[in-house]
Amino acid sequence: MENTAAPAAAVLPPRPQPRQPRRYRRPAPWLGLVAIGYAVVQLTMVIPHTGHALGWDESVYVSQVDPRTPPAYFSAPRSRGVSLLVAPVVAATDSIPALRILLMLASAGALYGAFRVWTRLLPPAQVALAALLFSGLWITQISGPAVMPNLWVAIGAVAAVGWFLRAPHETNARWWLAAVLAGVTLVRTPDGGWLTLPLLIGAIGVRTWRPALPALIGGPLLGAAQWIGEAYDRFGGIGERLNISSDVEGGMGLHFSVGAALRSLNGPQLCRPCEVPLRHPELTVWWLALPVLTLLCVHAALRDRQEARRVRVGLGRPAARLPALPLTVLPIVCAATLALPYLLLIGYSAPRFLMPSYALLALPIAGLVFRAVRAARSPQHLAVALGVVITLHLASQFVILNHTAKQSDNTTGRYRTAAQGLQRLGLRPPCLVTGDRALPIAYHAGCSSAQTSGNNRSTTLPTLLRRAAREPTALLLRRGQTRPPSYARTWVAYPLPGTEWNAYLPPDQARESEAAKSRQETSGNGPSMGAMTMTYPTTSWAGFAAAEPAFADYAQDRFGRYRHHVLATLRQDGSPRVTPLEVTFLSGELWLGMMPDSRKALDLRRDPRFSVQANPGPGEGLTEGDVRVSGRAVEVTDPETVARFAEEVRPPEPFHLYRAELTEVVHTALENGQMVLRTWRPGRPVQVVRRGTDDSPRVEG
Repeated sequence: MENTAAPAAAVLPPRPQPRQPRRYRRPAPWLGLVAIGYAVVQLTMVIPHTGHALGWDESVYVSQVDPRTPPAYFSAPRSRGVSLLVAPVVAATDSIPALRILLMLASAGALYGAFRVWTRLLPPAQVALAALLFSGLWITQISGPAVMPNLWVAIGAVAAVGWFLRAPHETNARWWLAAVLAGVTLVRTPDGGWLTLPLLIGAIGVRTWRPALPALIGGPLLGAAQWIGEAYDRFGGIGERLNISSDVEGGMGLHFSVGAALRSLNGPQLCRPCEVPLRHPELTVWWLALPVLTLLCVHAALRDRQEARRVRVGLGRPAARLPALPLTVLPIVCAATLALPYLLLIGYSAPRFLMPSYALLALPIAGLVFRAVRAARSPQHLAVALGVVITLHLASQFVILNHTAKQSDNTTGRYRTAAQGLQRLGLRPPCLVTGDRALPIAYHAGCSSAQTSGNNRSTTLPTLLRRAAREPTALLLRRGQTRPPSYARTWVAYPLPGTEWNAYLPPDQARESEAAKSRQETSGNGPSMGAMTMTYPTTSWAGFAAAEPAFADYAQDRFGRYRHHVLATLRQDGSPRVTPLEVTFLSGELWLGMMPDSRKALDLRRDPRFSVQANPGPGEGLTEGDVRVSGRAVEVTDPETVARFAEEVRPPEPFHLYRAELTEVVHTALENGQMVLRTWRPGRPVQVVRRGTDDSPRVEG
């Protein structure tokens, strides 16, 4: 009989397997990777171009705490927080690369810490994307190792808004909020006030946020204490400091500077006056999209709020995650208030001014990206597309960063080169530098700086002249563009090789510099390469007259005896050109006037070197002597100066006008059968060479 019973194993149900515990998957440290990437970009693309010198504002902030250099003038709008931040580093070392690297590490760590505050409020991946959008901007990258306040205000603003939103439920958050606001206000006091304003209004109006009120009041007051004390100590009170700050900023008032901000998006780093065109508009897509993306964020947040109300009354299905309205709107409101003074109250712009707004707007925009991906029919495809867009955006920022970093390298490199040129001229501490770009150049030369006019006016002319009489002093002017002020007409100008500046030294100091150079050239040790590259010093006719009044009177008399003289210029191929010319002595200057587009005028515009020979007069002898003046001709285009010359001289118009900067005056004459050459150069005494019948020269002087 067939056994039809099934095996027991086939009838009995399978034994339940023990449930495997679900493994905890640690989320990827996206925010930490963003911070590391931010530091790497600074190290590889920024510090190589900025590690050798400091910029203008940086030299002001660093000089306040550098024990090796005198402090530069600290104007009313500035705050001292950044100086205090770098004080420990500057006290320990004078190495600019070390300062840059430590700031790189500090900025990357601060970026991580500020956005880390938001990981309790938003998904960590969204926070990391926001940090990437902000840190990927070229202005954020170039500001990381810079001694400037704006990046620290931006990072502090992100942390402050995050701690404010956490304050109702976390007691420690209120202490952190107070500390961050104190730091922001210490770094840049006006920005601290603009950041606190919307938070304070929100805390007063919304009961949930009122626990943050003590932090919102105490933190900014603590941070502003130093600024307030300095206002009474140096400026006569808070109101007076604000008035002076307004004057320094060009007059605080209604200035619609949105256009200036747009023109400076891709550099320059300071646009004042902002008359440059927008360079590479194709790289500004991100900036132009910011207002549109911000409006979309607000629209999405309002829709979420309406959806949440419908869910509460049973008219809809609850969403997986509905972002709260304050998480979107509050960063946007704070970004707007921080941008307000820079877009509406000052008449110039700089990309760094709006960094706090960019940092805060990155948070809701990152949320908008994640919302779009979740709502898409094909999330993966949209995520890839948005990833490509973000990658292209970051690539465009790297292009701008590379260009801007090279520009910064060029600018700060000239500061360092000019400082080295001043040192070769004999400026050693204690010394004084005034004039164009005096603050950064003086810092790198180890000198004090002072200005008698402009935004950084820190002294009076009598005080400046008293200091110039007792310590080495240099006046910096752009070569060929600016006439020396009246007090420096007799000073000797030395071109600083590798820069666009002339350094004007007082006559006594110039003589000492020339004497030191002569001793070096005649000693056993030859001149250094730096000294060999120095070009001839120059001075005005008034400087020549002050140094050698009798010689100058004689030379001017020789030119005045005849109307036409002989001018030698250089053609384009380097060969000489000799043409007739009239010369004019007026206001302590030697002027050369020429017909429009004449060959000699075009020669001087291309190469300013010239010599003009006084008309020797009739006859074959040199009974009256012969005078030759050599130097560089500076074209004068200032309408007021040209009009004043035309009124005095009444030449045929139109005309070219050149001002002579003297490098040499030579007088040749026959005296008792001997040929006598008298040569004067700025900063040196007259040298006399006599040639007798045996043709052997005897040098005097």
